[in-house]
Amino acid sequence: MHIRKCRRCGFPFWLSKMIRWEQNGTIVYTLAPDFRLVLIESDLLGSIFTRIQDELGIPISHLVFEAQRNAVAVGIDDLLGSFPLSLGRIGPNKYIVPRFFCRLSIWLGTAFAEVTRYRPGRIGEAIVRNPYNRELMAALISGAFEGLDHKPYQHAWKKMDGDDVISVTPTEDKPEISQRLTVSAPEIRPGSRNLPHCPSCGAPRDLSYLEWREEEGIVIDRRRNTRMNFIDGYTPGVVFRELEEELGVSIVPLIIKVGKELGRRRLQDLGLPGNGKEKLAGAERQSFYEMALASLPLWGQGNPVSFEQENGSLKVKVDNPYHEYLLAGQMAALFESAEGMEAEVTWEMPEPSSITFLVRAAI
Repeated sequence: MHIRKCRRCGFPFWLSKMIRWEQNGTIVYTLAPDFRLVLIESDLLGSIFTRIQDELGIPISHLVFEAQRNAVAVGIDDLLGSFPLSLGRIGPNKYIVPRFFCRLSIWLGTAFAEVTRYRPGRIGEAIVRNPYNRELMAALISGAFEGLDHKPYQHAWKKMDGDDVISVTPTEDKPEISQRLTVSAPEIRPGSRNLPHCPSCGAPRDLSYLEWREEEGIVIDRRRNTRMNFIDGYTPGVVFRELEEELGVSIVPLIIKVGKELGRRRLQDLGLPGNGKEKLAGAERQSFYEMALASLPLWGQGNPVSFEQENGSLKVKVDNPYHEYLLAGQMAALFESAEGMEAEVTWEMPEPSSITFLVRAAI
């Protein structure tokens, strides 16, 4: 399945038209600008949710599934609500939409998918190879059909000629828990961050390290040989919200801890200065923070509008954070790598969609 790529930067040409990088640190669908996407390491959510489940000894996979399904249903509904994609809900055009879903999956790096059977409103089947996460991919597909037809779908897996095939069919209703895992997009603050863009396709030039392997349905960060993908920016927050309601704020330090560990690993893989064992020199430390924070708007995770380092502390203001707990872990990872000491992170949100992190040495 060939992807038309930009000759200058290698970014998928049509994906560069479907999504856009705003000046406020977010990535959105061009035709559904209220719906947010983020670029993440493909194992991020699976790693965090597995650790939470293992350490707390309670199953949360059903929460994750329903949150992902609901978020994707909202996104696809928004996307198909705009012309010309709205034509996909009319008559024989519906047969095109599942193939569009499969193409979008490859562009976003969530999996290789290929339709094998489709009867509008009754059944959809597709080969799925290399999903970024098997159950999250099932939720993504179920949510996509729900967004198309405005009714819930159930799924089942089977084997066909050695391939995994997912089958989705309409169902009467969703679990009761799904009603609580609703997606609500927060207010988005304006910004003035201009990312250098490819003059040919418009995608950010600084993402040229991404490589699309369309026959596998994966996207690779060549700098680290790490798989990446685009996904909705809401699922983690919905799951964390439900866990807090059920378990209280004791869940928060665990989320931050896992986020910090993953952040430290990323910094080490990139070979950036800072090993967490000794403090970087002043100018080198400044450069390190600037370089590390620059990835946030590139990945749609927020807009770092300012940062200060003094007296052994780091203060960072981020507008439009995709989630405060995950970003708190990243801030702790930056501090520990640059300052050579264990971090303690706090934050405040003086205004909607704006957060200020303060990182100090742990006492």
